[in-house]
Amino acid sequence: MQQKKYNAAHVAARNCIERANGILKRRFPALKYGMRVTVDHTLPVIVAAVVLNNIALMMGDDEPPVDEILSSYIQRMRLQGTTVDFDPVEVAPPDSAGHTGVFGMRQAVIDSHFS
Repeated sequence: MQQKKYNAAHVAARNCIERANGILKRRFPALKYGMRVTVDHTLPVIVAAVVLNNIALMMGDDEPPVDEILSSYIQRMRLQGTTVDFDPVEVAPPDSAGHTGVFGMRQAVIDSHFS
């Protein structure tokens, strides 16, 4: 039963969140390709990007298009074997409540919020 509640909540939220993240990454490519700031400055930069995005939306600015030139440039660099310093690195969430790994974290969320 907990698993079904979690899955329903996950499906309902995922589309909206994925779309919002896509818009932010198109408007501010540094969020997609990487920022050259310290970890301490990362959160304020993300918050500022969200605030600026909300201001743009309130002012009637259109949703930003995909930057095809930047995307093709990055693809060419990768095809040439050049290491791109903003390639994403997969990071798993921290372990919680004795659960291990990504699936353990998911189970910890289910156990604590959907019981």
